[in-house]
Amino acid sequence: MKNQFSYDLVKKYQSFESVEEMDKNVRAFLYHFKAELSESTVNVLKTIWKHSLKVIGVSFAKYDYIAEIANISRRTVIRAMNQLEEMGIIKRIPTTRPNGKRGINIIVIQKTDLSIPSEKTLNNNMSPQLVTADVTTENKKNQDHSVMRNTKRTNVHTESQQADNQPKELDATFVPASVSKEFVDTVKPFFNSAKHIYDLFQRVQIAYKKCKFDRPLDELIDIAVESFKTTIFAKKMGKIKKTFEGYFYTVLYSNFVVEKRRENRHLLYDFLNDEI
Repeated sequence: MKNQFSYDLVKKYQSFESVEEMDKNVRAFLYHFKAELSESTVNVLKTIWKHSLKVIGVSFAKYDYIAEIANISRRTVIRAMNQLEEMGIIKRIPTTRPNGKRGINIIVIQKTDLSIPSEKTLNNNMSPQLVTADVTTENKKNQDHSVMRNTKRTNVHTESQQADNQPKELDATFVPASVSKEFVDTVKPFFNSAKHIYDLFQRVQIAYKKCKFDRPLDELIDIAVESFKTTIFAKKMGKIKKTFEGYFYTVLYSNFVVEKRRENRHLLYDFLNDEI
């Protein structure tokens, strides 16, 4: 077992330069996907996260240990791990014992291209500001005489002022230029929120990265567009039982897998022809 987990072997799987970088990566993933994950799956990820500090981003936690910490069954842990790996946030590296039998998995937290949009920061940091002018005792006396008759009008004015100071939701025109225009044009008639469009496109990037295409994403946007349309149709038909985003990712990833198989067959065909 010592040879199995030599420091040099494990160190090569380190996925982050610092704990802060790992924390930011996992928090961004949970920000985008937590609504689509069961409580058990979130707890599994958090357990892996907490046990990935010695070699940053790498955990040796066994299924039984994770099950005990998360207070769930071993089978539930495996299902959660399968989902997390499919979504690209973890990767399992199988190991072999000295006797040749299979050992435990090394669990590696993966870097993603996800980030927490600045709109969240705005919503957290901005609040209506109450600005009150200093008044003298005499001014205050004069104000007190008119307080009662002006209370109703003042309340209406204050509520209106607070509403004006609230940050407005950004529409589709604020979507970053890095998001495919074709994708934006397809989504915005249904979701005109910049944040919602951005979140959906983040899922496109995750599925694309996971499938390891040899082509740029721009050449596969039509698949993302068709996957979105399929999801909209399913929504209209009442077929989506959980979240729209989760259903979209499942459809998209399945379509990307099919396309990746086509790509591999094409490469194999070219290879065989070159050999002939």
